[in-house]
Amino acid sequence: MRGLLTAVAVLAAAGVVTGCTTKIAGTPQPGRVTVAPAASTDACSLMTADEAAGLGFATGVPEAAKPESRVPPGCLWKSSDPQASQDDAVEVFYSTDLAIGEYFSTQPTGEEPIGGVTWQNYPSAIGDSFCNLALPLSATSFIAISGSNFTDPGKACDVVRKVAPVIATHVPR
Repeated sequence: MRGLLTAVAVLAAAGVVTGCTTKIAGTPQPGRVTVAPAASTDACSLMTADEAAGLGFATGVPEAAKPESRVPPGCLWKSSDPQASQDDAVEVFYSTDLAIGEYFSTQPTGEEPIGGVTWQNYPSAIGDSFCNLALPLSATSFIAISGSNFTDPGKACDVVRKVAPVIATHVPR
C-alpha cells in the first residue's frame, strides 16, 4: 500500500511539473494593473472614452501640433450626435514646450475654479463666439480648452465648462 501511495504521489508531482510547461494556444491577456500608468502628455489622454461618452462626445481625435503657428498638439471631441453643430465640439491642447503667453495673444481676463484647479479665462482674438480656459503647468507647459458657439455667443463657454472638471482630474499634479 505504501508503495502504491508513493507511486501516486510521484505521478501527481510529475503531472504538476509537466502541466507548468504545457503551451496553450492564444494571446496572453493583461492582468490587473497594479501600478499607475505613467502620466501622458497626449491631449486625448485627458478624457477617457467613457468620460467623453458620458458628456455626449464621440472618441477624441488627435490633432498634430502646428509649430509654425505656435499651436501645440491637441484633441478634438465632437458630439456623438451626427446632427449636432460645431457648437457642440471642444478642443483640448496640451503644450509641453510653449509658454502660455506665446499661445494666447492677450492676458487672461479672470480665473475660474473648476474641478479643483484654477483655470485662467482667455478672450479669443477671433471674437466672443469662442471661449478659452487655460491651466498653466510650468513656464513652458499648459493645458487649454477651447469651444465655440456661433449660434449664441453667450453660450460659448458652456461646453468648455462642461469638460473642464473632467480634464482637471487628469492634470498632472
